[in-house]
Amino acid sequence: MNRVVTLEIEADRVVAHFPGHQAVMALARQVSAPLADVRSVEVVRDGWDVKLGWRVGGTSIPRRLAFGRFRRRGVRTFAGLYCGQPAVVIETSGGDWDRIAVCVEDPERAAAQVRAATGLDAAA
Repeated sequence: MNRVVTLEIEADRVVAHFPGHQAVMALARQVSAPLADVRSVEVVRDGWDVKLGWRVGGTSIPRRLAFGRFRRRGVRTFAGLYCGQPAVVIETSGGDWDRIAVCVEDPERAAAQVRAATGLDAAA
């Protein structure tokens, strides 16, 4: 895959970078959350299984893709998801987003990297 969403650790934040057309669909080039606010990191088999709620900004095509801002029962999610592709879901306890859910090239590696940076892997 090329031109995919990437998750990176930058200083004290986890940052999702959206390249090219994905930035246009998401209406953002990047979103981030403080590492100190990360409560959990999981990998889901299919990005479409993430319950997003109502789209409040961005692009969504049913059973295809969801990029941008979503709300469901007060939960604010920033998504970069494709149907049928695994995704990393990061839950936080504060900040701009309650969840960041993105499909990345290697979701297991990305999730492990975020867990290690937050110290969540030591709790397991």
